[in-house]
Amino acid sequence: MQQGQLSRTALGAAKHRAAHRVLKRGAIFTDSLALRILGADAEMAIRDAEKDPSKRGLRLFVAVRTRFAEDSLAAARPRGVRQLVVLGAGLDTYAYRTTLGESLRIFEVDHPATQLWKRQRLAEAAIPVPRALTFAPVDFERETLADGLAAAGFDPAQQTFFT
Repeated sequence: MQQGQLSRTALGAAKHRAAHRVLKRGAIFTDSLALRILGADAEMAIRDAEKDPSKRGLRLFVAVRTRFAEDSLAAARPRGVRQLVVLGAGLDTYAYRTTLGESLRIFEVDHPATQLWKRQRLAEAAIPVPRALTFAPVDFERETLADGLAAAGFDPAQQTFFT
């Protein structure tokens, strides 16, 4: 992560989710917001994915990983999980797609520059930030995850799922 710049990994993962939705019709996982949040970058990401089949494996990995994480969270909910911490959230869209509403507090942890960039993308795409979501900016070179979560109002007494 370069100081003051967005995460290339965050952008790359979002591009893979968008390309999977278009090229494979979301066969493994459908991110209904990836195209909107990417904006003008979405078309280029899909064209690049069509031209470069060597990235197919990584695209499928991103789709499978996301599907596994969300299915695992769904299985954990009946066991009392009330908080979700998304580490390195980047352009993850779970908080904006979930139907769980206020019954699940969601903390998106990422570098402050990446979160600022994400908030700009959300505003440009007219995607509202849900009330159950809290951004937890953490610069791991200067602070700990525990400090960042505490500052964001995380409750360590609640059962939590980490992705």
